[in-house]
Amino acid sequence: MSDEEITELLVTDNGGLEAAKEKYTSLVMKICMGFLSNNDDAEEACADCFIRLWKTRREINAAKSSLKTYICMLARHAAIDKSRSKDKFETISVEENDIGIDVDYEDEAAKNINMQVIAKCIREMSSPAREIFIDRYYFKMSVKDIAKRYDLKPKKVENILAREKKWLKSALLKGGIIL
Repeated sequence: MSDEEITELLVTDNGGLEAAKEKYTSLVMKICMGFLSNNDDAEEACADCFIRLWKTRREINAAKSSLKTYICMLARHAAIDKSRSKDKFETISVEENDIGIDVDYEDEAAKNINMQVIAKCIREMSSPAREIFIDRYYFKMSVKDIAKRYDLKPKKVENILAREKKWLKSALLKGGIIL
């Protein structure tokens, strides 16, 4: 089915969304996976893309761009939005023994400040080190499972974790962590 036919079906509410999904889901998933490291997040972003397509179906202008281009733009924006929402709402829990400094988690005000500093520092880590660090210390995944997930050797994962823990300790002290 051509893009023009799909666009016409979308505008007339006559099965166009299903046709667009059938034709472009794999492309949208590729775009989303380029921005997101997690398959579940990419699937959510893909679904968001098609929801946006449905909501904006009457705004599609074939003179400006093709349906494919429009869907790619929606996919990109959905993936970026998903990535931002993960960063915004993701809470990072780091055990004091894991980073080698004694952090105050008892005082509520200090705890809130410390958690903000920790989350900010972890967001500043480069990818995939950030994801590996979160998988290990937040989701409590084993080094072996993380190595499998990222197609790395366990020793490489251990080296990444050691390097990131050292960097995090320094960044936390610079960031104003309350000890």
